[in-house]
Amino acid sequence: MYSIYFAVISALTTDEPMPSYAFAMLDGEFETALRHSTRQTDPDGAVDEELRVLACQATADASLLLGRDEDAEEHYRKAQKLLRGSNEQLRVFSCRNTGWQALAMHRYSAALHCFSRISQEGAASGRQKIEAALGVAIIHHLLGQQDAADEALAHARALTASEPDGRWLLLTELLAVDFAVQLGVRCSAVLRDHAFWQSVMTRGNHMQLLRDFGEHMGRSAAGRPTPELVARHAQYLALLTRLAAGERDAGVALAAHAASARKWECHAYSNGVRLEIALAALAGDCVDLAEQTLQRSGPGNCTTRRWNLDYLYCQAKICMQRGYVAEAMKFYASYTHDALQCLRNETQVIKSLDGSVHNAVALPTDDVSARLPAKYRRAYRYIVEHFTKNDLCTREIAAQIGVTERALQMAFREHLGMSPSAVVRRLRLEAIRADLQDEGQAGANIIKTANRWGLKSRSALIRGYRKQFQESPSETSCR
Repeated sequence: MYSIYFAVISALTTDEPMPSYAFAMLDGEFETALRHSTRQTDPDGAVDEELRVLACQATADASLLLGRDEDAEEHYRKAQKLLRGSNEQLRVFSCRNTGWQALAMHRYSAALHCFSRISQEGAASGRQKIEAALGVAIIHHLLGQQDAADEALAHARALTASEPDGRWLLLTELLAVDFAVQLGVRCSAVLRDHAFWQSVMTRGNHMQLLRDFGEHMGRSAAGRPTPELVARHAQYLALLTRLAAGERDAGVALAAHAASARKWECHAYSNGVRLEIALAALAGDCVDLAEQTLQRSGPGNCTTRRWNLDYLYCQAKICMQRGYVAEAMKFYASYTHDALQCLRNETQVIKSLDGSVHNAVALPTDDVSARLPAKYRRAYRYIVEHFTKNDLCTREIAAQIGVTERALQMAFREHLGMSPSAVVRRLRLEAIRADLQDEGQAGANIIKTANRWGLKSRSALIRGYRKQFQESPSETSCR
């Protein structure tokens, strides 16, 4: 489901400096958008460096949507190299790019940490924070953590209040409708054995939400036209709701939408659409339609995904309805295995966007590891294991992986926008904050807490803590 939102976000981010790219992207013409952005990445062209950064970023976004992961990686790296003069923006771009790449690979934990980090970055713009909040909401929804998804969505909605472009609010409201429709299908009475989703409560009247969204689109059109992708996706969600209610005629229009989506060459989206149609068909007791829809899946189909929960469930349900009990049980067994593995590997401590932790002490986040090359991940792991040592230095870290201090410094700055010592300092401050927020340690001495995590200087603690969390340690402790 994320592809549509990623495409619209990429377009809205580049709307003014790259209108041709944005227009093509909002129209679903991803190949055309890629050609427009690629022309502006040429270092010999008459393009200033700031526009080249956006062009490289846009080229990477379009490549990622088209499933060209290596091209996306290369252009994200180029964009980040052009930002070498701004560590703050490099950190934001690095988290943003790695977050979408991780989400494309269904590595939800890494993506969640990356987007959450942006929400805590003071250098992030309002639009960057809206994008991050939407990313967090999508991931929590995909993991069945709907309360956390709704919280992130509410945060995104609040941020759009200061955004003059009303299309950001429109996109946020579309995601809310999307959540309601997807939950309505998956939690329907006919699909009550779809165990992964049964613990999630459905949200609101789907048709009423769709009607409200239609009115919202009408009001927004008075300012700027509703993006074609947004309007088309809203129509698709309405059809999905009708099919799940047993209106078989909606299946014809949905098949046409799926065929049209396939022409975009965004296989992740087109196959996701077919999977959602199959689920809605099963919910509406149209088993033959569900079976036909799954058989039409294209390249990079659902079987190649990291987590195949909905696909395996659909196959199990179809086999059971057809009387192939043994085959159905094999699919159910695979479905159960994938569901458990997903929950074990991807669900982490649930954090609010402000960095506070629900019912647990925070562990060191893995957004840093996700953004570093493999060789330097070993250095980060060493830091995580030893950051409580107050004499931990860059030389010691570099020696552990057999590189010079300079090479270590350059790699961290290029990929993270931070030095190794800054990473150590941030880990210490996060650990101190987690202890101060822990109800079991209420009233703990702040200096002793800091000393326990390797921070000995009181002035460094207060200065660094306020810079990172926009409050003093005592304010955190008293909450």
